[in-house]
Amino acid sequence: MKRFILLFTICLLFLSGCVEREIIDDLYIETGKAFDYAGENKIRGTSLFPIYAADKTIQNGTLSAEADSTREVLEKLERRSQQPLVRGSLDVVVIGEKLAKKGIIDIGDSLQRDASVGARLYLTIAEGEAGELLKGNYGQRGNGTYLSNLIYHNINKRELPETNLHLFLFDYFQDGQTPYLPLVKQLNKESVAITGIALFNKDKMVKKIPANDLFFFKILVDKLAEGSHVVKMEGEEASETEKSVEASVTSLSAKHKIIVKHKTDPVEVTIKIKIRGIVREYTGKKLTSKKVDTVEKKMKKDIEKKCIAMLKEFQELGIDPIGIGQNQKHGVRGFDIKEWEEKIYPEVKFDVKADVQILEAGTVE
Repeated sequence: MKRFILLFTICLLFLSGCVEREIIDDLYIETGKAFDYAGENKIRGTSLFPIYAADKTIQNGTLSAEADSTREVLEKLERRSQQPLVRGSLDVVVIGEKLAKKGIIDIGDSLQRDASVGARLYLTIAEGEAGELLKGNYGQRGNGTYLSNLIYHNINKRELPETNLHLFLFDYFQDGQTPYLPLVKQLNKESVAITGIALFNKDKMVKKIPANDLFFFKILVDKLAEGSHVVKMEGEEASETEKSVEASVTSLSAKHKIIVKHKTDPVEVTIKIKIRGIVREYTGKKLTSKKVDTVEKKMKKDIEKKCIAMLKEFQELGIDPIGIGQNQKHGVRGFDIKEWEEKIYPEVKFDVKADVQILEAGTVE
């Protein structure tokens, strides 16, 4: 037995010397990739990789190529690169708006088939050209890391719902739910901002949710752990001496519940939203307990009005980013998803009931 272990160890030592070694300086390690519609059914792909200078600064290197398919684009990029392109550190893939409106499942499928690409890779849609967005100069850690951190921060600390390659493909392939992706825009050569959410019907982009409405969208599709919202009050909602006031409600937490009444005609869908928060800033004179009640009522009114408007718009577009159909498919025995999508969902009557509670408001008189 000892001889066998010794022989096995010796073999491992010899075999380890046969493994091909790659030096990082001799590779282009991709951190980002962009795809744009190039006209005449062609796709333009742009590869982003960091170049480490002698003074330890990071420069952003890019390569671009055009072809008829995603696979051909990748092959052309390899042929144009003076060093091997490695995708194992890919953080973000940006897709131009024109291409997103034509369909992006080929890109998603290509990424998921590549074993070196992680499922938590961020997919995002660019307002304008995605390739041009990658060619900016954002921060000191490289553009790929900058864009990835931008999305991560807005998911965890702001109003962007959780999304990545895995979740996009999951929503695309399952019945009863349609996918969505973050929307970004290059403000200048040194800055990019989250500008909203891109909604999809299958794999085609059909609608934008602007940044101002992200709060309402997130409380419909996701849990909110740490958000903020400004409640604006005018006229009687303010006071007799103040024409308009604002209350900044922070540390918001929210969750929702979907209730479907199948026996009514038409079917009724009620979404109950429970939300808790703290008033951190109030532009009025004094924040009394009565005014706290007013803030709660106004916020409740805003949520119910905006969310119902969103639900009706989704219904008209034939999309379901909330996943109402998916919720019923897994919760109702014998549920016919085809009948739901074709006959029932287009006629559904929506209602939203918000339960808003201000837990803390500083010094209240």
